[in-house]
Amino acid sequence: MKKPKLTIFIGLIIATLLSIVCAYWFFFSKPTTFLTDEQLLEELNSTFKGVDAKTIQDKIFIDDHHVVVPFVSTENEYSLSYWEWKMRKWQVATIENSGELRLWKIDQSDPSSYQFVWNIHPEDQLSTISIYLIRERGFIISDEEERYFPKVQMVKTIDLAEQPYGVMQLPEDWVAFMEESNKIESPNTSGFLFNNFQTRYSMYFGWIGADQSGNVAFPEHSFNGQSYSTSNIDLEYVMILNEQEIEQPSKNK
Repeated sequence: MKKPKLTIFIGLIIATLLSIVCAYWFFFSKPTTFLTDEQLLEELNSTFKGVDAKTIQDKIFIDDHHVVVPFVSTENEYSLSYWEWKMRKWQVATIENSGELRLWKIDQSDPSSYQFVWNIHPEDQLSTISIYLIRERGFIISDEEERYFPKVQMVKTIDLAEQPYGVMQLPEDWVAFMEESNKIESPNTSGFLFNNFQTRYSMYFGWIGADQSGNVAFPEHSFNGQSYSTSNIDLEYVMILNEQEIEQPSKNK
């Protein structure tokens, strides 16, 4: 009886080890070479009927497992697609036939992984886009402690003449501010402060486009497209701000 039991035990160990090896191979194997332009177009058009992708503009690697592919359709729509290495193959997660600013949270709990993504239509004639991180003024009373939060406004301006499409990681000082705010404002809660688009302390992202004369301009041709998703990635709209929402730096007399 001992020998059959030993054989069964060894068999179970081998089966377990094989399962672990297969699972690691399937879920954690290194990505293969990314798709060619022809393969990308075929995948885009077969996944999202009617997108009519015609020209791949670029392949922008965020890391080894995440890629942004801006493209132009036969209808001259400047569009965006988001790709992941998943289940041992490259898969398109979301396709959009517009190029307005988005925020892709690769890891929702880690703001250093957040990426702004855009593909502005040339007919919008925008010269720059200014992206803002804003925290509104606030005042709270908690456990007999009074706290006042001053308004914070941080801005990063992108020259579209150099980058009509692209990806921008959240600046380091923004990440540091968000992480510090999370520690100070939410000491007794778990999770990151930006779990929702707008937090209880009114911290949010926004953007404004400007033409060559520096005047505020609305990105009409880059706005309000359709999208199709095959995977649940964390992709957020970034609101377009009014000039009245932006505080101008005071000028010394």
